[in-house]
Amino acid sequence: MSSTIDANISKKITRLYLLALTAIALLLLVGQLLVQRSLQRQLTDSRIINIAGRQRMLSQKICKTIVLLYHQQNSTATPIYINDLQEALNLWQKSHEGLKNGYIVYLHIPVNNSAAIRQKFSRMDPLFHVLFENAQAINKYYHTHLTPTAAPLKLRTRMSTLLKNERAYLQSMDQIVFQYDAEASERVNNSQRMENIVLFFTLGILLLEALFVFRPAVTQIKSTIQQLIQAKEQTQKVNNELLQANKLLAETKEALLEATNQKYQQEINEQKLRSTYLIEGQEEERKRVAREIHDGLGQMLTALKYGIEKTSDAVPPTAPTQQHLNELRQLVSQTITEARTISFNLMPAVLSDFGLASALKLLTNQVASGANVNISFTTNWNGKRLAKNTEIGLYRVSQEALHNAVKYAKANAIQVELQAKKKYIHLSISDNGQGFAHANLILPTGNNSLAQGISNMKERVFLLNGKLNISSKPGEGTQIHVKVPFLALDHD
Repeated sequence: MSSTIDANISKKITRLYLLALTAIALLLLVGQLLVQRSLQRQLTDSRIINIAGRQRMLSQKICKTIVLLYHQQNSTATPIYINDLQEALNLWQKSHEGLKNGYIVYLHIPVNNSAAIRQKFSRMDPLFHVLFENAQAINKYYHTHLTPTAAPLKLRTRMSTLLKNERAYLQSMDQIVFQYDAEASERVNNSQRMENIVLFFTLGILLLEALFVFRPAVTQIKSTIQQLIQAKEQTQKVNNELLQANKLLAETKEALLEATNQKYQQEINEQKLRSTYLIEGQEEERKRVAREIHDGLGQMLTALKYGIEKTSDAVPPTAPTQQHLNELRQLVSQTITEARTISFNLMPAVLSDFGLASALKLLTNQVASGANVNISFTTNWNGKRLAKNTEIGLYRVSQEALHNAVKYAKANAIQVELQAKKKYIHLSISDNGQGFAHANLILPTGNNSLAQGISNMKERVFLLNGKLNISSKPGEGTQIHVKVPFLALDHD
C-alpha cells in the first residue's frame, strides 16, 4: 500500500514538474523570440530613421551644390560638383521611393509605414517632385554647359523655385523622421511591456512550482531519505549478523577442513608407514637371501669348483675327460658369477658398507660391462652416509631406471648423476633410448613390467617425501629426475 502511494506521489510530482518546466521553457522561448524580434525591428527602425534623416541631408546637399555651381567661376571644379549632384540625386530618389513604397530595394529593407506616415508622404510627395524635377533640370543644364556663362533666366527661375520649396520639404521630412522615431519608441515600449509580462508569468510559474512541486518534492525526499537511513541501519544490522554467521561458518569450515586434512594426512602417514615397513621387510628378506646365496650357495659352489680341480688331477688325462672337466669348470664359474650377480642385485654389500655413491658407481660399472652399454657416473657427494631407507630407495630407483633403459629403451648411452644442492639431493638418469609417451601413459605393447617399474619408482620416491619427474618422448630418450629433501637424510 505504501509503495503504491509513493509511486502515485512520484508520478504526480513528475507530471507537475514536467508541466512547470514546459511552461517555463515556452515562456523563455516566447521571450527570446520577442527579444530577437524586437532587436531586429529596432535595427530596422534605426536604419529607416537614419535613411529618413539622410533625405534631409541629401536635399540640403543638392541645394548647396546647385548654388555652388551657379556661383562657380573656376571651370576645373565644375565636373566635381556635377558628379556629386548626380550621385546625390540618384540616392535621394531611390531612398524616397523606397520609404514611400515600403521597401528599400538597394538595401533589401522592408519599411512598415503606418497610416500617419503614408499620409505625411502623400502630402510631402509633390514638394519632393518639384525639388527633384528642378534639380534634375539644373543638373542636365550643367552637363551640357561645363564652361561658366551667364545663367539664363529659366535656370535662375528653377533655382529660385528649388530654394523656395526646400524649407517646406525639410519641415515635412522632419515630421516624417519624428513619426518614425515615435513609432519606433512605441514599439520598443511594447516590446518591454511584453518582456515584463513574460517575466511576470515566468516568476509566477516559478513561485507556483516552488509551492506545489518543489516543496512536496522536498518533503517526499526527506521522507524517502529517512526511510533509506532506517533501511540502511536495518541492512547494516542484518549484514553484521550475516558476517558473524559467515565468520562462524568459515571457522567451522576451516576446522572441518583441518580435521579432514589431518585425517587424510594421518591416512597417508599410516599408508607410508605400512609401505615403509613392507619395503623394509622386503629389503631385509632380500638381504637375508643375498647373504644365504653369498655365504651358503656361494661357498658350496666354490667348494664344488675346488673339488672339480682335485678330480681333474685324479682322472686319466684323456681328451674327452679333460673336455668334460673344462666344460664343468666353466659351468661352475658361470654359476658362481650368476650367484654373485643375484646376490648383488638383491642387496649389494657395498651399499651397506660404503654408502650410496660407491654402490651407484659399482652398479653402473656392472650394468655397463654386462650389457655392453656406455654408462657415465658423476657425483659431488662427499661420501657422508644417508639414512638407510634413503640409500636403499635411491639405489632401487637407479637400479630400476638402468634396467628399463637397457632392456626396454634399447639405450647405448646412459648418464647417471648424484648431486647435493642446497637442501636437496638430486638423482638424474638420462638415456638416448627409444623413449615413450609418458604424458599419456602410452607404453609399448607388452611392457607391463616397464609400467610396474615406473610405479615402483614413484612409490619409493613418495615414501622418501621426494619428487619424481619423468620426461620422455618417442625417439628422444628418457630423463628421470629425483629430488629428495635433506630433511629425509641422516646427518649423524
